[in-house]
Amino acid sequence: MSERIKVLEKNLTLQKPLVQTKEMLWANVINSVKDIWPSIQVIFEQTELAKIAREAIQKVKEELGDKPEDANRLIHFLNIKNRYELHDLIIEDMTTTILEIRKVPSKRNLMLNLQEKCHNMQVAIDSFMAKFQFLREKGLPNPMVINDKLMTQLDYDTRLRQLAMEQASSSSIKALPTGKVLYDTFENLFFLEHEVKH
Repeated sequence: MSERIKVLEKNLTLQKPLVQTKEMLWANVINSVKDIWPSIQVIFEQTELAKIAREAIQKVKEELGDKPEDANRLIHFLNIKNRYELHDLIIEDMTTTILEIRKVPSKRNLMLNLQEKCHNMQVAIDSFMAKFQFLREKGLPNPMVINDKLMTQLDYDTRLRQLAMEQASSSSIKALPTGKVLYDTFENLFFLEHEVKH
């Protein structure tokens, strides 16, 4: 008699449907992660590229210093001189000289364009990382390994499947399931399933 009561209690707490529902939701999350994994890889590659670009920008800034302003003043100075004054300054070809001097402001402009693109890329990266962090807070495991390197898709898939099995096996509700209890049980999984797809 006691065994039948335990079976009835187990059925009333919907343990089997809860396990199956969690397994189904995790399967959907795992498939969605597979679909977006190339995008995740791109974001992490862009993170590395943005870091390299910021270092290069800093190096160019230090190298240029005040040279762009000096170059502009020198170009202005040469433009107001006539041919004889240039000859006295031992400048034979003003066009070639000015083109050579213009390389400095051009380098600064390239650096500024790179800096703007790097900033825009960093904004997109930060936005993605904020969303991804929120997903992690809702239960999605961290895809990073040592030294902030992204793990392989196969390793992450294995980690997700392991987490899904752990969570599905711990699906038990002690009381009779109500709407609130069910919602609390599945809230994070429904959220993950929806957000990872979108």
